[in-house]
Amino acid sequence: MEATQQPAMTGAPPQGGDRRLTFTIVALGVGAIASILDSTIVNVAVGHLAQVFGASLTATQWVITGFLLAMTAVVPLSGWMIDRLGGRATWMAALGVFFAGSVLSGLAWDLSSLIGFRALQGLGAGLILPAMMTLMAQAAGQKRLMAAMGSLSLMVQVGPILGPVVGGTLVQGANWRWLFLVNIPFCVAGLILARMVLPSRQDNGHKRSLDAVGLALLTPALVAVIYGLSNADAGSGLASTSVWAPLATGFALLTAFVLWSLRDEPRALIDVRLFKDRTFTIASGLTVLSGFTMFGGLLLLPLYFQQVRGTSIIEAGLFLAPQGLGAAVLIIFAKKLLANVPAQWRIIGGFILMAAGTVPFAFPGTRDMTWLLIVSLLVRGMGIGASTPSISALAVAGLPQAEIARGTTAFNIVQRIGAPFGTTVIAIVLTRAIALAPHTAAGLAEAFGAAFWWTVAFTAVPIALACLLPKAKKQQG
Repeated sequence: MEATQQPAMTGAPPQGGDRRLTFTIVALGVGAIASILDSTIVNVAVGHLAQVFGASLTATQWVITGFLLAMTAVVPLSGWMIDRLGGRATWMAALGVFFAGSVLSGLAWDLSSLIGFRALQGLGAGLILPAMMTLMAQAAGQKRLMAAMGSLSLMVQVGPILGPVVGGTLVQGANWRWLFLVNIPFCVAGLILARMVLPSRQDNGHKRSLDAVGLALLTPALVAVIYGLSNADAGSGLASTSVWAPLATGFALLTAFVLWSLRDEPRALIDVRLFKDRTFTIASGLTVLSGFTMFGGLLLLPLYFQQVRGTSIIEAGLFLAPQGLGAAVLIIFAKKLLANVPAQWRIIGGFILMAAGTVPFAFPGTRDMTWLLIVSLLVRGMGIGASTPSISALAVAGLPQAEIARGTTAFNIVQRIGAPFGTTVIAIVLTRAIALAPHTAAGLAEAFGAAFWWTVAFTAVPIALACLLPKAKKQQG
């Protein structure tokens, strides 16, 4: 599929009018908020949970790692489920499983049960994003997809804005169980809206049988890669046996999966030929690189405010809120301006804004300049709001209608690997910089500054990659 070809999705009328699309965005946004809010809440509460259960931080970290591994393991099934069951049924099943995991996590009696119920949550969360992207692409059509993804991103900014604040408040002022029970109203509202708004399955005769061999290769491959990355620490980095052995196993299984898929293309769990599409491949590369720029920064920022500035969890959450507000401000007030800007330039501009919003944190002398840091977070958030929806929309906008489900699955698999890989590398950079710096407040600020400089430097790579996007693939809002 080259830029000169017209995909089947191009020119097809969207399913329903503007009002129907708006209702679809609301229904999907409410459901997506639950999983995003939960991730940001739990991330700030690991230390508190370790105290509650009297466990080590290493053991408690499995509350996050178990969720991540389960979420990764189920992603390969998402495309097949959407083809077989339809987008609405898959979406409602994902929300239902996430709802059950949230309730059970809130009722957990010890750390082991909490980790198990968090894994159940992860199974639901792993299906939410692929199903959401597929339903949005089908509802909006190519011409309106970029604008629709922007509006959906505006809704889900509730998670990044409120998550750290709500998490810190619940940790310091309420029972830890509310970290998970807070998801219930969003899940219930999402299920009701999905039943009312989302279209039922329309049988188009496109029902693939499950590629059991591909599933047996791909699922353990992804779990091994994520598990290996989660074991990386500052002492030995990627050289530890617990890191490189799972990584080597995972990439070997991924290679076997690609070879198998090329032999059995019609039934393949993921059509690897999608990566022949230049735009899809570049969009996938951009989402991997965002692990270093966007997700790496998201790892550093809360640590910076708590360790360098000495703020509490709640105060750190309040400091991070401007980043989500920046994304929301850009989507709301620059919507008409961005409507005539091709996706390529939105992405390039977004990464430039992310870099500009990160630079002030790299200077140790700015740690007490609160106003500058807040403005920087607003700018960084605007960059995230400009680039992230554009990358997601660009990945699926040019695919034929029949390939959207498998295309979103492939894109989400790449994203699942890119985010932890980028954050792991940045975490190793930070910890080694701290080890080499003087054990003073100024030395700690310099160590964080070095890590922030690395995130800024990594931004040059996605900017260069975005310049390679085909001109004929320009997406208008």
